[in-house]
Amino acid sequence: MEKKIFKCLVASPGDTKEEREICLKIFKEVNKGLGESFGFSIEERMWEHNTRPSFSGSYSQATISDQLGNDYDLFVGIMNNKFGTETQVAGSGTEEEFNNAYQRIKNNESLDIMFYFNDAPIKKSELNSEDFNKVNNFRKKVANLGGYYWTYNGTIDFENTFRTHLTDYFVKLYSKEKTGSTKANVQFEVLRAKLKSNLDNALQAFSSQPIIWVDPVISNTNEISQNPDENYTRRIDVIEIINNPESIVFKAPPQFGLTSLAHYMILQSWERGNFWLYLDSHNTKSHNIHNAVIRETESLGLKITDVKAIILDSWNSYELDSFKKLKNLCESYKNIPIILMHTIEDGKFLKEQNDIKIEREFKHLFLLALPRTQIRKVVAEYNRVKEIGIEDNVLTKVVSDLDVLNIHRTPMNCLTLLKVAEKYFDESPINRTDMIEKVLFVLFNMDGIPRYKTKPDLKDCEYVLGRYCEMMIRTEKYNFSRDTFIKELKLFCKEKLIDLEVDVVFDVLVSNHIIIKQELDYCFRSSFWVYYFAAKRMDNDKEFAEYIFTSKKYVSFPEIIEFYTGIDRNKIDALEILTKDIKETCDIVNSKVRLTGDMNIFSQIRWQPTEEQIQSAQNQLSENVLSSGLPEEIKDQHADRSYNQIRPYSQSIQKFFAEYSLHNLMQNIRASSRALRNSDYVNPEAKREIFNEILRSWEQLSNVLLALTPILAHKGQAGFDGHSFTLQGDFGDTFETRLNRIIQVNMTNVVGFFKDDLFSPKIAPLLYEHFANTNNSNSKHKIALLLVFCRPREWRKHIQEYIVSLNKNSFYLYDIHNALLAKYNYDFTTEQERREISLLAKMCFAKHEFGSKNPSPADLKRVVLPKPKLENEQEE
Repeated sequence: MEKKIFKCLVASPGDTKEEREICLKIFKEVNKGLGESFGFSIEERMWEHNTRPSFSGSYSQATISDQLGNDYDLFVGIMNNKFGTETQVAGSGTEEEFNNAYQRIKNNESLDIMFYFNDAPIKKSELNSEDFNKVNNFRKKVANLGGYYWTYNGTIDFENTFRTHLTDYFVKLYSKEKTGSTKANVQFEVLRAKLKSNLDNALQAFSSQPIIWVDPVISNTNEISQNPDENYTRRIDVIEIINNPESIVFKAPPQFGLTSLAHYMILQSWERGNFWLYLDSHNTKSHNIHNAVIRETESLGLKITDVKAIILDSWNSYELDSFKKLKNLCESYKNIPIILMHTIEDGKFLKEQNDIKIEREFKHLFLLALPRTQIRKVVAEYNRVKEIGIEDNVLTKVVSDLDVLNIHRTPMNCLTLLKVAEKYFDESPINRTDMIEKVLFVLFNMDGIPRYKTKPDLKDCEYVLGRYCEMMIRTEKYNFSRDTFIKELKLFCKEKLIDLEVDVVFDVLVSNHIIIKQELDYCFRSSFWVYYFAAKRMDNDKEFAEYIFTSKKYVSFPEIIEFYTGIDRNKIDALEILTKDIKETCDIVNSKVRLTGDMNIFSQIRWQPTEEQIQSAQNQLSENVLSSGLPEEIKDQHADRSYNQIRPYSQSIQKFFAEYSLHNLMQNIRASSRALRNSDYVNPEAKREIFNEILRSWEQLSNVLLALTPILAHKGQAGFDGHSFTLQGDFGDTFETRLNRIIQVNMTNVVGFFKDDLFSPKIAPLLYEHFANTNNSNSKHKIALLLVFCRPREWRKHIQEYIVSLNKNSFYLYDIHNALLAKYNYDFTTEQERREISLLAKMCFAKHEFGSKNPSPADLKRVVLPKPKLENEQEE
């Protein structure tokens, strides 16, 4: 079917650049939604796109008008504060273009005119009285000619209004022009296209981004399990809610997808023959919200009796008149279910009570973070279109970045990181400083945020924000008002002679939820932004850097050291100070634990597996197992076991507690590990020295866990000097069994605590050097575990040599064998990696069984593995 082209002329003076860009954006949206459904396309007619230099006309505006043509179907006029330059036949080019359009209407040509005037407040210093009078007089002229114009309040309001008006224009047009269908069928098709377009717009954060819908995790409680899969398996099916509408309050922090969920439910309801009405709380007033329902319903060609539910989106409890809006809506439509999309602060989400006091019973539901299986769906669809890399690698990067940044696993956050990965994909996300700078660039250039005359320079922004974050860290005050924020940054800009529109910076940060409102004040939503900007400040101001180190503030937030060392990867000052501090803290813990340094119970443990364990090991390594291993869903669930989805809800800045030496040691290890990971260009001796102290601290932590083992086995939880440990998973039913298993996983746990802080493929040479030279069997084994977990280049050769060096009955051989089995079963590996892991695991097993120092291929073949039963096979 040939598409019908609707030409739309956009006429406006020079101070409406942003509105003109919004017009282009909405033309694309309508083309993609309604246009695809009904076979039409909007083609813009704008001087910046459809004209060229020429001397063919009697004056410049005549040339422009001639090149734009007179065959457009729709005229969109926009005026802000400027009227424009006078032409030979009109007060401005915009007025001349309007006059031409109006003359066509008088000639009974098929044309419609939409004219918009900006009524947003303007600063007195920017007001031009002559232009102001010309714009007002022209507004009166439009009205006197019988025109109905529209006023808008700033660019955001213009975007929302123009989108609605243009959509309604084509909805009504195609309701009249569509032939060959009943009126009801035409209405259904038209509204379905509009509702789908609304959902697509809500799901699209960036241009050219694939539209992706994933089922949300809806819970009837805000008591969140640490394991995200438990929340997912208990989730409420959104289709059940759609099929049985009732008054509901959906609660979630910003960017959890409340708006997308609202439009999804509305579209699905329409597909099932029911009409749900959408209202945005930001665009309604409390005194006439009931009339907004009527206007919106009638604009769609429906009646109030058709409304089966009303969704009020973007509602929060601290905005002026918020409860009045809800009360008015409930009283005006007592028999219609009202669904409230309640945006709530992160910190209050877990504590929020059901305190909406309205004379109506509301069911309270909560949107929770996505498990890894759902993130995979987002990654898979995005990667299918953009081809970033191998799916498992992209997924691992996104999940890792979400965890390190301590931000929620929401579709929006996933899309932001995927957008960064489109151009800057590294399978091993090492330098978070660089990554966050790229995220910041994406957010500052996000589609849909205001485009200002002077776009803030990101380097300038980082510089002044670093100064503000320094002030917050020094005073330990992390909440601020808009006026305070702008005032402080303006003073700093004046002091440093920096030209920066600070209010624009603030608005961009708020638009992207980097800064959020907390009742009367504002704060940085995620603490990593404070650490990132403060790290940039440390790099620019040595006095502040010295303050962070000498006050030991970095112990409270190791991320600041990671971001600081990641700036140029050559911060020798950080490594020297951290080496000294971690050594001192480790000595303090050692003095409290009082376990001798040469005590090594692991050298006394022997590999004595039962027949059941042997059979299990053989089955797991069967060559007949499908090459893909366990299903991705099982692997995703296993990978999520250590993820704590509660952590991002608390973004408070922690304090340094001098008396809690173990807590401080663990924080020291994290800071030192991240600093080492980012110190590629620091001299090798400094890297060796800090790595020695990290390994010594790992050993000290192992000793603490050994000392706590009886308590852990008895109570399941134990604490020491500011840090607590809890058993997770099945450790057995008896005290003796639990005691044995806790000891067995001791070193695996210690390495697991810190592997993501320390490891980078770039530090592999340091690992291999220490692995070859150390005489400490426990440290050597922990490095071996790290190599198995992370598998840098040439890892197999070093682990094979390690296996050869071990006694056939040693615990170390048993432990490395179990580590290899776990990776074989649960890691996302390539076929080559799976073969390597399988070979090494068999080597461990063959060495223990046959006693060969270095099992040969013939020895490995002697490990006869039975074919495992498939699920549909039965015992005979």
